[in-house]
Amino acid sequence: MGKLISVLGDSISTFEGVTVAGNRTYYDAADTNGTGVTRPADTWWAQVIERAGGTLLANAAFSGGMVAGAGFPAARTPERARQILGAAGETPDEVLVFIGINDYGWGSADAQARGGSEAAPGGSSAQEAGFEPGLAPAGALQEFARAYDEMLEGIRAVAPEAAVRCMTLLPGRVAGSAQPTFCPQLRGISVADYNRAIKCAAAANGCDVADVAAFGLDYEASDGTHPTARGMRQLAELSWAAMTGGQPDGSLFAGMASSTACERASGVGCHFAQSTGAKWSCVCHRTA
Repeated sequence: MGKLISVLGDSISTFEGVTVAGNRTYYDAADTNGTGVTRPADTWWAQVIERAGGTLLANAAFSGGMVAGAGFPAARTPERARQILGAAGETPDEVLVFIGINDYGWGSADAQARGGSEAAPGGSSAQEAGFEPGLAPAGALQEFARAYDEMLEGIRAVAPEAAVRCMTLLPGRVAGSAQPTFCPQLRGISVADYNRAIKCAAAANGCDVADVAAFGLDYEASDGTHPTARGMRQLAELSWAAMTGGQPDGSLFAGMASSTACERASGVGCHFAQSTGAKWSCVCHRTA
């Protein structure tokens, strides 16, 4: 059987019928979203678990889920931490944590709730009349850091002996694009700052960091965020390299070096940004 490995994440790590029952999912066998990811084996986490010779214990991902937030499904909550346990309460030997892009995309849990996200605590899908998310509020990064720390504390509380590996956030690239498409400061806080918060929280809680962003490579994504089947292979390769201290196979990343031509402080109000509203996107259409 090998190591028992659990996954805690957002839509990128979901798969219908595998993810904990009741959690929102994005990927399914019908390929509803046209990513080419049609089997659990296509996902980044399944490929990493296979390489590790392990077995999936629990997939505690939640589509649209943030780390921050006042209640379930925020990843800082005890309810989410308990989801990494097996059906009979088994504890994992290892936990793969890949979450935070929705915190980056919304800018705050308040914006997620007011924007009508079904993944907000309470599950409301009613957008507040006239609400348009803008810049992240003052203190948003500090709140993310606190929430990430609480999430790791929660994992430690239910699985104190588990090796916890926290993945940094990295740029997706719209499938078919010959150049980077990621918006690096969507709401006025850089993704690099979110990654620094992840690293600090991991160090404070005795967790490992799988710094996938450090390789300076994009992954292919159907919409700039959700990996295609190729993007899942790329994420798996980057994750495994980061976890084992190796280098990713360059043949999987031809022309996929990360870069940005943008010096704007945020994407809000920029005509190159695909969307910064309640249907936000991490895509920038500025040409390099």
